[in-house]
Amino acid sequence: MADAHPFFTFTSEILSWRLGGQAATPVPGTDAPSPDPGRTAVRVERVVRAARERRHVLLLGLGTGDVAAALADALPPAASLTVLTPDTVAAARLRDAGKLAWVGPDGNRQLLADSSRQALFCLPAMTAPLGPQTLVTVNPEPCPPEIRQSLVWLRRMLAEVVSLPKPDKAAAPAPVTLAVLARPDEPALADFFAACAGLAQRAVIAWDARAVPASGRDAASRLGMPVRHLARPLSGDFAAQRNTLLAACPPGRILSLDPDERPGPGFRETLPRLAAMPGLAGAYFPRLTLYPDPGHVKAGHGLWPDLQLRFFTKEPPSRPRYVRPVHERLEGLAGPVVLALDAPLLHLNRLLTDDAAVTAKLAAYDAAAGHHAHRLSRDYPALPLEFFTALAANAPDDRVLLLPGLW
Repeated sequence: MADAHPFFTFTSEILSWRLGGQAATPVPGTDAPSPDPGRTAVRVERVVRAARERRHVLLLGLGTGDVAAALADALPPAASLTVLTPDTVAAARLRDAGKLAWVGPDGNRQLLADSSRQALFCLPAMTAPLGPQTLVTVNPEPCPPEIRQSLVWLRRMLAEVVSLPKPDKAAAPAPVTLAVLARPDEPALADFFAACAGLAQRAVIAWDARAVPASGRDAASRLGMPVRHLARPLSGDFAAQRNTLLAACPPGRILSLDPDERPGPGFRETLPRLAAMPGLAGAYFPRLTLYPDPGHVKAGHGLWPDLQLRFFTKEPPSRPRYVRPVHERLEGLAGPVVLALDAPLLHLNRLLTDDAAVTAKLAAYDAAAGHHAHRLSRDYPALPLEFFTALAANAPDDRVLLLPGLW
């Protein structure tokens, strides 16, 4: 539905697809006890009282559905209610039982469901004003410990995150070095370098090879900036390869991109703002994996927002270094870290290679990790690319968020 609320659109897609291993029906004997109506009324009155003079209420946790339904009825019509739940199985069960009748395609009573707590944070952060206008409260109904842990994390994030202040107009962006790991046989290399032209002042490229390929030099010329080329066989250790690349980069701001990525809408405009922020340690970007075609994005259960730390500072007090041979992680940053929700990266890995190549790549990851951890699937929840780019473009207050330490 074109005019449906984004939370309704997102949740409908997520609940239509079950994560592997999730049970579609409750296991006998595990149903939650029936809530006491008197206790529900007391809990709802407490929230309504706290929500006076507020325009928005975020209720964290769906529970039995009773508190949410009663609150949807008790809040003033002008006050919006969004219920966030990481328990997608319970949400689908309540929907099928008719206990989510207060949720509709439009209107200001919405449910947002996803097993990813990062998605549950990012969607409200992109669409709702956070601050004194919004009450963030945890549903007091009992829930499993792992669900409660996610809800507590969400409450702290939504309560403590703030928008990054606008930079001083007189502050010039610091020079940026583009850092790239590449293979000589990487598909669409020339297109990647052309898409990155103008993002940085210089580049360093580490090739998975014994010698710098001539074809790679030719493709990198499309960057239109000074480029330093290195050659080193990967040998199954991505962290070691990235640390070699990092050591070759001069001190200052680093932008690390992979050849199967492209800067998305807003990325080019946000990057100078980050480069002009004094003391910035790093920045995360949401990554949109295009699949099964260029017009759709994988979503749900951790497939989105797929946050990537790709911009960071290489100078004291930060001492960045990658760890773990596979799914490498950057450590050693010191200082503020932001999340640039208005600057997505486009991930083209499933569009640039066929299933055989992806399967081979996952097998290489397993070999480097020393165990089987990856499986190729052709069935994923997905939403139109326009759904996500429109959210980023329309996000209030330039959604570059200063993250609290608990991130």
